[in-house]
Amino acid sequence: MRRSNQLSYLARGGEVACPERFNFGKLPRLFEAANIYFFTSTYQLIIDIKRPINVFSLIVNSALRHSSYIPFYIAYILFLIGGGIFLLSTNRENTHLILNQFFYESLHLFFRNITHFGDGLAAFVIIIVSLFVSYKSALQIGLTAVFAGGSTQLLKNFVFDDINRPSWFFKYFSENSIQTIEGMDLNIHNSFPSGHTTTAFALYVSILLLTKKSKWTLFLTLLALVAGYSRVYLSQHFFVDIYFGSLMGTLWALLIFVALGRLDKSWFQKSLLKR
Repeated sequence: MRRSNQLSYLARGGEVACPERFNFGKLPRLFEAANIYFFTSTYQLIIDIKRPINVFSLIVNSALRHSSYIPFYIAYILFLIGGGIFLLSTNRENTHLILNQFFYESLHLFFRNITHFGDGLAAFVIIIVSLFVSYKSALQIGLTAVFAGGSTQLLKNFVFDDINRPSWFFKYFSENSIQTIEGMDLNIHNSFPSGHTTTAFALYVSILLLTKKSKWTLFLTLLALVAGYSRVYLSQHFFVDIYFGSLMGTLWALLIFVALGRLDKSWFQKSLLKR
């Protein structure tokens, strides 16, 4: 039942049968295909990194040659493998209930603030600051944010527009309840994928690719992961939303990095401080 029909039917006191309760609707085939594609690519990269077999492995091979990227690659691979096993081991409802158990008042303020590291304002500030570093960095981060954010919004609003968020799902379609922060506004629709997580990974993976400094790589990776997880902690998204959001943000960051790396323009190295 579409959202408009859900709302009108619920307003009349009716009950809506939810197809999401027992399965993911469109998500199982997408999740299975993405995992097969990713793990095949990853295995091939580990075995023979010099011979990419598909677009994903070609992009990763081209982007992650510098040794300073190893901490990111290892940390993110572990997240994808662990997260993939977690998602495949149970359903979407249970993954949220499991993670919602780790809900502590002492962490509320931290997660409410760090979640903003993945919003549009964070992207705007980082792009402006990068203009003082180099035009290339500003262009790379800006293009990544635009393409990652745009593709996410297309999926949320046109492809998976019938997938609801935890607050709506657990209110109307589940016998279980979840813990939420009192007084916090919770979104109810357009859950998949997570826009904040996509933006966080798009931004911070782009920055770590530009810096090529090992001391920043792990920090930026953890920042992206924690900003993404904050969406689950705050019950704004399910874990599957941030899982695929991280993939989208990372792939766009790698793709733009490789594409712009082929352009050798002298003005790229200039900035608002170095004309």
